[in-house]
Amino acid sequence: MPAIRDLISQTAIQTLRATIEDTRDNEVFFLTRTDEQRIIQEALPLARGNDSAVAALMQVASPGDVIIHNHPSGVLTPSNADIRLASEYGNMGVGFYIVNNTVDELYVAVEAFQKEKTAPLEITAITSLLSDNGPIARKLKGFENRPEQLRMAAATSSAFNNAQLALIEAGTGTGKSLAYLIPALFWATQNKQRVVVSTNTINLQEQLIYKDIPFLKSVLPPQFKAILIKGRGNYACLSKLEALRQDGDLLIESEERQEVHAILDWAKTTSDGSRSDLNILPSQAVWEKIACESDNCARIRCEFYGRCFFYKVRREASSADLLVVNHHLLFADLSVRGSTGSYSDAAVLPPYGRVILDEAHNIEEVATEYFGVQVSKFGLTRLLGRLYSLREREKIRERGLLPFLLSKLRGMEKQIALSLYSRIHDQVQSRLIPQKESLSFVVGNVFDDLASFFGSLAQDDSPGRENKIRFTPDLCSISDWQNNVLAPIQQLLMEIRDFHQQLLSLERTLELLPEGIADSLVPQTVELASLSDRIEGTAATLGEIFGPLAEEKVRWVELRDSRFGRLITLKQSPLNVANLLRERLFEKYQTVILTSATLATEGQFDYIKRQLGLDQVPPDRLQELVLPSSFNYREQVILGIPQGIPLPEDPGFLQVLCRLLLKSISISRGRALVLFTSYSLLRRAYQELWDPLKALSIRVLKQGDAPRHRLTEIFKNDKASVLFATDSFWEGVDVSGEALENVILTKLPFSVPKEPIIEAKVEAIAKRGGNPFLEYSVPQAVIKFKQGFGRLIRSKTDYGSIMIFDRRILDKSYGKSFLRSLPECRLAKGKEEEVFEAVDRFFQERRRAGNQPDSPDPPRIRGVPELDRMAGGEHKKVKKG
Repeated sequence: MPAIRDLISQTAIQTLRATIEDTRDNEVFFLTRTDEQRIIQEALPLARGNDSAVAALMQVASPGDVIIHNHPSGVLTPSNADIRLASEYGNMGVGFYIVNNTVDELYVAVEAFQKEKTAPLEITAITSLLSDNGPIARKLKGFENRPEQLRMAAATSSAFNNAQLALIEAGTGTGKSLAYLIPALFWATQNKQRVVVSTNTINLQEQLIYKDIPFLKSVLPPQFKAILIKGRGNYACLSKLEALRQDGDLLIESEERQEVHAILDWAKTTSDGSRSDLNILPSQAVWEKIACESDNCARIRCEFYGRCFFYKVRREASSADLLVVNHHLLFADLSVRGSTGSYSDAAVLPPYGRVILDEAHNIEEVATEYFGVQVSKFGLTRLLGRLYSLREREKIRERGLLPFLLSKLRGMEKQIALSLYSRIHDQVQSRLIPQKESLSFVVGNVFDDLASFFGSLAQDDSPGRENKIRFTPDLCSISDWQNNVLAPIQQLLMEIRDFHQQLLSLERTLELLPEGIADSLVPQTVELASLSDRIEGTAATLGEIFGPLAEEKVRWVELRDSRFGRLITLKQSPLNVANLLRERLFEKYQTVILTSATLATEGQFDYIKRQLGLDQVPPDRLQELVLPSSFNYREQVILGIPQGIPLPEDPGFLQVLCRLLLKSISISRGRALVLFTSYSLLRRAYQELWDPLKALSIRVLKQGDAPRHRLTEIFKNDKASVLFATDSFWEGVDVSGEALENVILTKLPFSVPKEPIIEAKVEAIAKRGGNPFLEYSVPQAVIKFKQGFGRLIRSKTDYGSIMIFDRRILDKSYGKSFLRSLPECRLAKGKEEEVFEAVDRFFQERRRAGNQPDSPDPPRIRGVPELDRMAGGEHKKVKKG
């Protein structure tokens, strides 16, 4: 074994020794950097453990680095766990050393590798591909040289070359997907370093996979492989399917039988095995029974491992240069890596080195969700039901894993010692099943009591209303909190933990079975361990949610009435994800590109940098670039803002809003997307306008009446329709051409101040002396406002109006932030009549230019009785259509 001084510099040795000493001689995980002679020059402590273990972080290391950890015992022989990790690191080109606490002895499990030199991208060559004379221009019909696209491609290439982070706002029409895909593909193929491209919407994923990437394959010189990755839960598990095929009566409820049989038939012919390949939409409860799950997978011990749908995709991914995923999957992957401390089999994605986040304005929300936890009565009841459920009036009364396990054992009874068989049978029948039934009873009672307690605090008790109540110091200090909340939760935790111990006892007993029988029961024992772990995890989550309040966490309860009674969910999320994103994303990956059409407010990234933690990274590591859209908004868009409208909270706002909506929609002859900030206002406006719009032969569509994609398709195909929508339709809706010529923003999209996370953020900003409204509420609303604005113009031939029916954009000082964040376009503001006349002239001019017939007089305000009544202020209650 080489001397330690021949492999580690004295400076690095001192860092290692001092850190271990500061950690009181516990284990420490170090990432170290080597020089050209493979001598360690720099050591960075990344994790601290106890006297026998430490978290191993996989994604932090690059080829040529060395991982070092100490053995406090002084025995440097690697454990089995060390050998497994050393193998994984070695396959990544990373060395693996073990040292003692005084760092004067070491064991080299994997030698240091020669540090690989990356091949930088030739930026001129990259941008030339997108020039007038490049291969893309020759192949792509209607290609237009876009200076903004070239600038983005150059900035992305520079970020790859210099291991930088980049914030790039690229306006609609920039062609940003090609601008980041081309550098990413060249980098991945030149440097053998996988790149992940993450999006927020399915639409963009499909554009990348089915349009942009196949096109680039046909024109770019490097041969590359790109693959779309879905989460593990999107794939059917062949082992579960086989169990349902053989013993479905013991595992499924009678009302699920038809769905399950349809899925079993589908499974015989599908080559994909993913839920999107199904021609039916299965219920969540049914899909859960057949879905692939990371903690319920026997992996190589499974008889279906070679044919597994999920592992087939994973093997494909391991040889891919580019992975296309969605934000939810990426952050689920980052969350797993952060919680397990390693690249585990629970992670869906193979190792990757660079990340591109498109539609990046959503990542704070997605990260908050994935770094949070929740427990619901429905979810916990369903989890327990997977172990055991009882149906009194059915032929096969008992269902679930426990009866199924006993049934399997009965078939092998003669091969098992009588005493062992009796012991297992007694554990299940006499202990676990009665205890599970008791626990289910306690779960129902405790959650019902919590629903009653929190329901009494709800501010809105109208039918169907969702209430969210945050755990504040004031709430947790009231006298009823201890008796009505903490005491029932403690009882529930005790019951859950006792039940978990019984499950562990059964697991240990099953380990005593003969090897052959144990092998035949692998799917059942793996599922038992999985459910046991989830039950333990539920207890831990409940304990955390109801533990001492912490400033960095937000905890709340959600209540919603349904046909099943009052649904209650307990939630906890980080107050800010900035530190988590910095630790798990920005500090772990050498290049992260964040791009969207809406990242800046008034041309600056200050808000998004604060929210994501990018304000804390070294300035020389962060690029910032704002690129305008290539569309001519001055010619294509008129922005109409009537003055004198009541404020949104004014009792007369609805009546005036409906009159303005009717005027605007009549001018555009339908073809309008009306965006609301609340479903209640949407519903009332829809009820008021359905009859008047029907009189104009305009079809009225309302969010909630059909799935989002179906509504969008109807809207696209019916040129005389209007779509009333809220929240999710402010972004991701891509309707080009004459189907959409009018986007109406009924209110500025400020978030509901009583949302628990928003309320907590506002309080935290105020507590440190900041201005919550200007620092948080306004910039957040501006970004969503820009998303709504962006629904109108999707191509160079589109045109239309953006109507804003919220006077605050003109009357309030902060309104300038909204207007200054928009591209330059025609502005019609002032008296209502003047604004609508200007908008009408704009449409007539554009229609004449496009040889479209002018709108006849009757559909405009005068001459139609319903319109005349509303124009004159007469207000009638219209029945819902």
